Amino acid sequence: MIRDVSILFSGGPDSTLAALRALERSDRVHLHTFHHGLMGKIGKHRKVVKELKETFGDERILEHEEGIGTLFKKFYFTRMPRHMIRYRTFYIPWICGACKMAMHVKTIAYNLAHDITLVYDGAHVESSTYFPAQTETYIEVMKGLYRSYGMEYDCPIYHVGMTDKETEKYGITSTKDTKKEHIIFSTQHTCFVGLLIHAHSRLYYKPFRGKHRTRDMAGQFLRQMIDDCRLLLPKLRP
Repeated sequence: MIRDVSILFSGGPDSTLAALRALERSDRVHLHTFHHGLMGKIGKHRKVVKELKETFGDERILEHEEGIGTLFKKFYFTRMPRHMIRYRTFYIPWICGACKMAMHVKTIAYNLAHDITLVYDGAHVESSTYFPAQTETYIEVMKGLYRSYGMEYDCPIYHVGMTDKETEKYGITSTKDTKKEHIIFSTQHTCFVGLLIHAHSRLYYKPFRGKHRTRDMAGQFLRQMIDDCRLLLPKLRP
């Protein structure tokens, strides 16, 4: 058993299952929930946190909520005009990717302060054709970033189907049938920009630009942004 695992936690079935997997191999999990000004209904994840604590004990479930609005804006608007011309879309340069990068940076900072070396993410293959931050290319680049700080980053449920059914096997029922939900989710906040991204990707980008284009461009764009990440946050340099 290891002592601590950090979880990028939205309250949805994917991140909940990632937390449950972490509880199988660690003494404690630190649930990191982030938000910015364009997210609505913040706090719905606490229903899942409450059930996790009731099932596994308060001492094993630690909560950490933090705003990422300022950092998100830095990542998204840095060089934005140039990126839009090059990639011919607004959503690869960066939106969800910028949001997720801000989450990663905050998690790295937290882990350094608390001596945590393992991070689990609920990223899932189902969303990879719509959201760059959930492509395998993006994930592999992020693994390298975490390694540079002496940490391991993993997405343990990436290919697991019906994660809301899997959480029930652990006795967790608050995420039951949440995979059937659309737009408004019962256990996680709704990102209004994310809804626009999903519509843009489903109706335009995927059918007209190709379903693999998101994956390829996400990795290319992300590699360019890693150095910006370090420059924006010099205190996090290893």
